[in-house]
Amino acid sequence: MRDHHIEPAGDSALIRAAYLSTYPPRECGVATFCEDLVTSTLLGERAAEPVVVAMETAGHKRDYPWPVAALVDEMIAEEYRAAADRVNSSGTDVVSIQHEFGIFGGAEAGGLFLFLDRLEKPVVTTLHTVLPGPEAVIRDNLRKVADRSHRLVVMNGLAIDILERDYGIRRSKVSLIHHGVLPPSLETREQAKGKLGLSGRRVLSTFGLVARGKGLEYAISALPGVLKRHSDVCYVVVGQTHPGVRRVEQESYREELTALADDLGLRDSVRFVNRYVSKAEIVRYLAATDVYITPYLDPSQITSGTLAYAVAAGTAVVSTPYLYAKFLLGGARGLLVDFRSSEAIVRAVSHILDHPDLQMDLQRRGRIHGRQMAWPAVGARYLQVFAEVMRQSPPLPKRATAQLELALQRPA
Repeated sequence: MRDHHIEPAGDSALIRAAYLSTYPPRECGVATFCEDLVTSTLLGERAAEPVVVAMETAGHKRDYPWPVAALVDEMIAEEYRAAADRVNSSGTDVVSIQHEFGIFGGAEAGGLFLFLDRLEKPVVTTLHTVLPGPEAVIRDNLRKVADRSHRLVVMNGLAIDILERDYGIRRSKVSLIHHGVLPPSLETREQAKGKLGLSGRRVLSTFGLVARGKGLEYAISALPGVLKRHSDVCYVVVGQTHPGVRRVEQESYREELTALADDLGLRDSVRFVNRYVSKAEIVRYLAATDVYITPYLDPSQITSGTLAYAVAAGTAVVSTPYLYAKFLLGGARGLLVDFRSSEAIVRAVSHILDHPDLQMDLQRRGRIHGRQMAWPAVGARYLQVFAEVMRQSPPLPKRATAQLELALQRPA
C-alpha cells in the first residue's frame, strides 16, 4: 500500500470522514460519485479535511491527487489491514464505504471484511447495487456488510423494501439519500447545440461508459422510425467503452453499434463521442438534448447516475422500466417503454417531439425534483447521517477474518 501522511483532525466539533472507494483518475461511475460526495460534504460548515482510501485493480498504481491518502490493491490482504490501521490513527470520526460488487477482491468481498474487522470507527455504507431475489452468495455478502455497518444508504426508495424482504435487513438501519446531480447548464438549448455542432438538429442522447447491458442497439434501431416524422433528429452516444469491457472484448460492442448504424443508413443521424468526457461536457450535452434515452436491459438496476443527471437537468426522458427509472420517473417525470423494444422507443420519442407542451412539462417536473438531488443538498444529508451514527452507534463486534484471505489469492 502506498500512502501519504495523514494529520489528525484538530477540532472535535467537526466531522472528519474517511472514504473507501474507487476514485478518479480511475474511470468508473462509483469513482466519480465518491469524488462528488467528498466535494459536496466539504461545503458543510462541520466538515473537516477528508481522507480517501482508493481501491485499485490488481497491479495498477495510478497517480492520485489530494485527498487520496492511501491505495489498496484489491487482491492484497495486508493492504486492507494497513489501510484500516491508517484510518484508525488519522483522527477520522466516521468511515463512508462506497459498496459495489467486484471492487473488493471479487463477489465475496473478502478484502472489505478484512478492512472492516480491523476498523475502529463507525461505518456508513452506500449500496450502489441492491439485487432483488439474490443468489445465496450475494445475499449473505450483503447481510455481512449490513452487520458491520452502523448505517446503510440507498439512492432508491424501492431498495429499502428489497433489503427488508430479500435480505432480512431492518428498515431502521437504512437511509434514503438521492444520487447527487451536477448543477444544470446556464446555456440555452440552442446555445449548447451550437457549441457542439448540432445546430438545427433535434437531439436525442445517452451518456456514460458503453457496455452491452446499456441496450444502445435498440435506440439506434428506433431511429429510422423517428426520422420518418422528424428528419432533423440526431442521436448522440457520449462516452468511451467501459475499461473492464475493453480489457475483455476491446471495442467489439461499439463496432457492432457503428455497423448497425451504417446498415440502417444512419451515418448522418448517429454520432459517437468515444472518450471519457468531463463533467462540464456532460452538462453541455444534456443542455443540448431534447430527449434523453436510457434503453438499459437489466430490470434490477437500482441506481443510474446518468439518469439522475438527465432528469435534474430538465431533460425529457424515455427509459426502459429498470428499478431506478421506475423510482425516479414516477410523478410523470418521464416515459417508460418496454425492454428490448425499438418500436416502443419510436412511439415514445415521437410522442414527445410531436407535443412540445409535453416536452416542456417533463422538463419542468424534472428540474423541480432535481432541486433535492443537487450535490450540496446531498452532501448536507450525508453529514447529517455521519453525525447521527457518531452520536448513536456503539462499536460493532469483531469477527475472525483469517479465512477471508483465501478469497484474495493473487492469480498466477
